[in-house]
Amino acid sequence: MTHRSFRTLAPLAAIFGLAVCAPAGAQGTVNLAPRAAPGATEAAASPALAARIDAILERPSLRAAEWGIEVRDAGSGRLLYSRGAARPFIPASNLKLLVTTTAAHHLDPGYRYRTTLYGTGPVRGGVLEGDLVLYGRGDPLISTRYGGPEAGVWEALADSLRARGVRRVSGGVVADDSYFEAEHVRADWDPYDLRWWYAAPVGALGYDDNSVEVQVEPGAVGARPRVSWTPHSEYVAVENAATTVGVGSPATADLERVPGPRAGIRVYGNVPARSGADVEFFAVPSGAEYAGVTFREALERKGIAVGRREVRVVADSTRSPARGATVLAEHWSDPLPRVIAPILLKSQNWIAETLLKTVGREVRGQGSWDAGIAVEREFLTRVVGIDSADLTLRDGSGLSDRNRVTPRAFVRLLGYVRATPAMAVVRQSLPVSGREGSLRARLTDLPGRVAAKTGYIGGVDSLSGWVTTDDGRTVIFSILANRTQQPSTRIKAGIDDVVRAIAATPAE
Repeated sequence: MTHRSFRTLAPLAAIFGLAVCAPAGAQGTVNLAPRAAPGATEAAASPALAARIDAILERPSLRAAEWGIEVRDAGSGRLLYSRGAARPFIPASNLKLLVTTTAAHHLDPGYRYRTTLYGTGPVRGGVLEGDLVLYGRGDPLISTRYGGPEAGVWEALADSLRARGVRRVSGGVVADDSYFEAEHVRADWDPYDLRWWYAAPVGALGYDDNSVEVQVEPGAVGARPRVSWTPHSEYVAVENAATTVGVGSPATADLERVPGPRAGIRVYGNVPARSGADVEFFAVPSGAEYAGVTFREALERKGIAVGRREVRVVADSTRSPARGATVLAEHWSDPLPRVIAPILLKSQNWIAETLLKTVGREVRGQGSWDAGIAVEREFLTRVVGIDSADLTLRDGSGLSDRNRVTPRAFVRLLGYVRATPAMAVVRQSLPVSGREGSLRARLTDLPGRVAAKTGYIGGVDSLSGWVTTDDGRTVIFSILANRTQQPSTRIKAGIDDVVRAIAATPAE
């Protein structure tokens, strides 16, 4: 598998488009732009913009929040506005800019994940005499939610086995998850979040974002609502304990995990009549077992019998049955851009966390959060030139409220993204105002003029990217709001008005 070596650290002038610029991919020493002395501040160059933004942030719905903002002209690098820009803020999903740029730096655009089927014994007379090992290396695209028929990868692997003459497995399916670490969720993720797709367990082997799609629709008043789910697998068991109540009654329905070895889900609470369907994505307890069971079911649908129904999960690489086993079939994922796109466009947490572990494995030989974060920090400080004090990192998605990044760090990173050819996949995957991704319904009065990453967790809203101004300039910004004490819709509206102010203020 190919990966890039560290690129040279570009000076600030080169990052923001000035004449001094090293050739793309050039190696060697480039002099750094001098950093400000501790405690020094850079004067903002646009009093008119400052007046507009300050007026917005003084609105009653916005003034109680803690704001961190930096705005720079992409062409000149001039600072146009700054408020708390050197202070670390909780970034929410703006953090995904870090893992995607790190991956774009280290991994070739043609990088693909490989999932392998191994046999632990010989194939004789159509029988695999041993176990069938499903060995994952972190492919996050084995999913029905990103194109292709349900279980398409599993079906294709089963077809490959049949093409080799395999009609029965004397042993069983082993789900080998040992390519990554055994820590599947971060200790500081909120326990309630662990129920849902955005905090699903992160391992080397998974399926369908490691979550189950559950749909709840009202039934007759006093009766159970209609509950359906996908995939239909013996790994998933859903208990319907909810009640349909009268029109206009409070909606209290929720999902909870039922203790047990597999994905037990209980639907409870009240569903008002005529309230429409509610679709939720509930995280499974074990991504590897989920993958193994759904793969075994695909084998059976294809006419390949499996002797042992129980799927065995292996998490210890020293005990991996793939060692010395025979390769029977392989699946190669789509290339890296297909992985980065849903992380930035749709803010897909699970894929972001998987990519972070992938970077750790490829660069440092360890598929862990710690290794991935170490690679991130090295790239951001050595290559992009961000001060290490501007970064406190706990995960790849921004779900942890212990992550901290300064607005100035985001602006410097975005300048690097705009100036560096290898970052094209990041530029092309950003949400676009009024057109694509999580900005499709925002800033529709500036269609196509804003490309930025959105972010939200409780009490935090963020937006970092660039905007084309009314007079044709490109301006880079990072807007982070913490301790908002208001509904997210109000904070987002304020953030969008700040972007409109940036777009409308002419150069001075």
